[in-house]
Amino acid sequence: MRVETGVIAAAGSGTRMLPITLGYPKELLPIINKPAIQLIIEEFIDSGLKRIIIVTGENSDPLRRKYEPANPPTRGVHKSLDDFIDRLGQVEIIIITQEGPYGNGTPLLVAQPHLVNDEFFIYAYGDDLIKSEKPFTQLLIEKHELTGALAVGTQQVPWKDVVKYGIAQIKPGSEDGELFDIIEKPSVEEAQSNLAVFGRFLLSSEIIRILTEIPLGKFNELWLTDSIREYIHRGGRVVSVSVASGQWLTIGDPVNYLKTVNEYALSDPELRRALEPRLRELLDGKVDVKDKGEES
Repeated sequence: MRVETGVIAAAGSGTRMLPITLGYPKELLPIINKPAIQLIIEEFIDSGLKRIIIVTGENSDPLRRKYEPANPPTRGVHKSLDDFIDRLGQVEIIIITQEGPYGNGTPLLVAQPHLVNDEFFIYAYGDDLIKSEKPFTQLLIEKHELTGALAVGTQQVPWKDVVKYGIAQIKPGSEDGELFDIIEKPSVEEAQSNLAVFGRFLLSSEIIRILTEIPLGKFNELWLTDSIREYIHRGGRVVSVSVASGQWLTIGDPVNYLKTVNEYALSDPELRRALEPRLRELLDGKVDVKDKGEES
């Protein structure tokens, strides 16, 4: 069955980005001239998806104004705005507000009534961006079509950071990266690898059914990782997909947000030409970053 629907979790409180996230979802933070969530939407569109479900939190009004406007923007004002309108016109967007227990599995329970005709679908965390030569969602779909398995995005992290992520363990000798196990935020001592699972998944309706059956996990939250682990223990196959010629970026905290903006800026030839001389000056120590007397 063709994968045509994507779900974006955009219901987090964004506490590490306060105070701007008091009434403004972090998924709308700008990456140069686009909201971060727009980059995920475009990744979905470029991978052939036709429908996008955005699961929001209490501060959903700004997202709704941009993605389900009662009065759509006027065309012909500016090319970049026309491009934005054209891109959104390629998909159906549904926005729903999250209710239920805290955790990254809950948005799927909220989206489930809109997924009844989708045996398989894509799930993305709204604060995870992936820069790659080929849209990462397309890589997940291709791996699924090749193996018949569910697929998760993975990337190695420093061992000290395994406590922050879901950590996957690959079956010994597996040629397609099939997962043997996955555990949410293990201690360094209990982690069997440093292969972190990030916010891109190709999942099935069975994962949602398992989410309705399992108890809350660590910190009394409903974890997608726990559902995937149970799926594997019941005999389901899940394979790993790494980022090819690119990287996984996040906007969940100020440092990583700034790194992400810089990565996108430096990948734009025009912006890179403007920024690179200044960055080289700073890296070479020729300019005191505390100097207030720069030219305006």
